[in-house]
Amino acid sequence: MSQTETETQTSTRLETSTPFTSAALDSDAEFWKSYIASRPTPSEDFFHIINEYHAKHSDGRMEVAHDVGTGPGNIAARLAPYYSHVVGSDVNERALAAAPKLLSPNIAERMTFIQSPAEALVTAGIPENVKQTDLLTVSECMPLLDAPKALEAFHTLIRPAGTLAIYFYGRPIFPDPECDAIYDRMATRICQFGLPFKGTPGEPFWRRGAEGLLSFLDNIALPESQWKNVERHKWNCDYPLLFSGPEGFDFVVEPVDRRAEGEITHDLVDREFWVHEWDADDVAAYLESVFPHYQQQAGDRYPEIEEMCKELRAAMGGKQKVSFPVVLILGTKQ
Repeated sequence: MSQTETETQTSTRLETSTPFTSAALDSDAEFWKSYIASRPTPSEDFFHIINEYHAKHSDGRMEVAHDVGTGPGNIAARLAPYYSHVVGSDVNERALAAAPKLLSPNIAERMTFIQSPAEALVTAGIPENVKQTDLLTVSECMPLLDAPKALEAFHTLIRPAGTLAIYFYGRPIFPDPECDAIYDRMATRICQFGLPFKGTPGEPFWRRGAEGLLSFLDNIALPESQWKNVERHKWNCDYPLLFSGPEGFDFVVEPVDRRAEGEITHDLVDREFWVHEWDADDVAAYLESVFPHYQQQAGDRYPEIEEMCKELRAAMGGKQKVSFPVVLILGTKQ
C-alpha cells in the first residue's frame, strides 16, 4: 500500500470515528438545512443572558462577535441582530461553504467565514478589522477541543474586557420516563455501532468528549490569570449531557472538576428552557446528526434501531414537549 493510500485511509478513519462531526457527509445546502432543522434551537432568552452578562462586565461595545464551531452558520446568524459584524469559524470546510446559501443576503453581507481548527485561529487569516472580537461564543464543540490551547487562542482574539461564552446541550429529556429509557437504549446502541474507539485515531476525541460531558464542562479550567467574573449556568443537569449511556463506550472516564475558587455556578431545573415539540421522527433525525455514519456502521444491525424507533413512536404518541440539559460558561478577559 502506498503512503498516499495509507494517509487517505487514516484520514477517512479519523472522520468516521470522531464524535459529533459531519466532515465526510454530503454537505450541500439542502443537507445542512436538514441538519439545522434536526438540532434544538436556543431561545432568544439564551442570547439575552449572554448579552446582559457582556453589558454588565464590559464597556458594552457590540461591534464584532465570533462564533467558533459555527458549522453552517445558524448560531452566527443568531448573533447578527446584536453585533455589527459576525465571524463564523469551523474546521469543516463543507459546512462553511453551505452557510452563505442558508442565510439571508442582508445577514450574509455582515459575516466572515474562516476555516480553521479552534486551536489555530490566531494564525488562520482572520481579517484584521474583525480579528479582535467583543464576544466569542463556542457552540457545541468545546468538549472536542484541546481546551488549554483553544482557550489561549480565544484569549488572544477577545479584546480586553470582552466576553467568552462556551455552551453545550445534550440529550433530549422527555416528559415520560418510558421515552427516556427507550431513547437511552437507542442512543447507546447507536454509539456501540462505532466501536472500537480504543486504539483508533478518534479515541482522543471520544475520551475528551466523554470526559467533558460527564463533567458538565466543569473539567474546563478558566485560569484566573486570564479570566474573571466566571459564571457557569446549568439548566436541567439532573439529566446527563452525554448523548448515550456509558455502556456505549469501550473505555471508562470519570468526571473532573477544575472550577476555580470564586466562580459562580447557577444550577436550575426548568423543563420549559429550550423546549421543543418533537415526535419520534424528530428524535431519530437528531440522533442521525449526533452520530454521523451510524447507519453505515450498523449494517445488518440497523433493524434494531428501527424497532426501537417503533417503540418510541408508540410511547410518545405524537408530538411531545422535549427539553435539554444545557451548560453555559461565561468569562471576561483579564
